[in-house]
Amino acid sequence: MRINAIIVDDHLLFAEGLIALLKEVKTPTVEVIHISHDGEDIFRWLSKRRVHLIFLDLNLGKVNGLDLIEPIKKHSPGTRIMVVSGYSDGNFVKTAFLNGADGYVLKGSPLEELRHGILTIMEDNTFMGKGVQVTTKSTDKKERNRYGQRQTRAMDSYSLMNDLTKREQQILELITQAFSNKEIARKLYISDQTVSVHRKNIMRKLGVTNTVSLVKAAQSLSISG
Repeated sequence: MRINAIIVDDHLLFAEGLIALLKEVKTPTVEVIHISHDGEDIFRWLSKRRVHLIFLDLNLGKVNGLDLIEPIKKHSPGTRIMVVSGYSDGNFVKTAFLNGADGYVLKGSPLEELRHGILTIMEDNTFMGKGVQVTTKSTDKKERNRYGQRQTRAMDSYSLMNDLTKREQQILELITQAFSNKEIARKLYISDQTVSVHRKNIMRKLGVTNTVSLVKAAQSLSISG
């Protein structure tokens, strides 16, 4: 796997250090094709090159990195965004994921954690590094007014779905479509016993005890509409 990446960070020393670290990663192979100091030239690069991954700092001086996430995703939905920040506060993390970030790691994280995070988000999963905090429910009135009910539901859903593995999410989707364990097993080329184990794990993680409650919980996690 060869990944074209852009680093958005106003500290050149950090950007060059990140490049040096990425060169030590053999799998996946990450090639940094550009360093942007403020994000203003990002969209030009997205238009002329295929960019698989963006490493995004949040504190860019005159630009707030959080405000770049949603426009980047609208311009290039297939581009993954890994926030690399010194901020671990739950509000920053919450806003980043609400805006569309795929991963969040702290500056100073070990190389193996960064590698694991890259692999995770490139497989269309979300990733939160160690030490990253997340606020799932806000009691602050101003914050609720800022995000609105839909965004709050989105973050609650994210927090729950993030506990499920990619396979568990696949199985949960098929369960909501009323497929039996044997039917799911055939579709995913696994044994029905394996499906049964996954089903039990899903129910435990979502805090339900039967299939009816499981389907209702899955439906409540939907953030569409």
